Amino acid sequence: MKTSKDISPDADTPHDILTRFMTEQQMRKTPERYAILDVTMQMEGHNSADQILEMMPNNFHVSKGTIYSTLAILVECGLLFNHQMEGVTLYEKAYGIEHHHHYICTGCRKIWDLRDTSIEQAASKVRTPKFKKVRCSTYIYGICNICQAKLARMRKKIEKEKLANMTREEVRFAKIGDELAKAAEWFK
Repeated sequence: MKTSKDISPDADTPHDILTRFMTEQQMRKTPERYAILDVTMQMEGHNSADQILEMMPNNFHVSKGTIYSTLAILVECGLLFNHQMEGVTLYEKAYGIEHHHHYICTGCRKIWDLRDTSIEQAASKVRTPKFKKVRCSTYIYGICNICQAKLARMRKKIEKEKLANMTREEVRFAKIGDELAKAAEWFK
């Protein structure tokens, strides 16, 4: 299986790579497959099959089945990466793209590319008997700064509403509880 490192943009075009692959596999070379290839080579980021179907030109109708089968071919011949994320397969252009990893926000589900050679260095040191490593893909899940700010605002709003519904005595005891928690942290 070819990886993006094996494919030099100067050597072959995506059309050349797909044509050669389909010839070797004795597959039909249909205009639909080339149209899907063209759309995927223009796309940015990480897209589902449904999103790719929506990107297709209005005058070019393809079925969902054709989209899925062609995307599988494009992954197999090294022109696309596929990522399994929470039950959905997302596709990303691999042709001419340097290998990278991903940050994924669990709040908004946005995905960012992460380029960090230390991950490859660490993976290269992992012993894999009877297994040849081809590439390493890492997903780091967390909460982005925008979602963190939204959560902070939501917490403040909930706290404000909570305080508005508390009696004076409950507010006083809540403050004492906060001060005790801070003191306990300090003693740790």
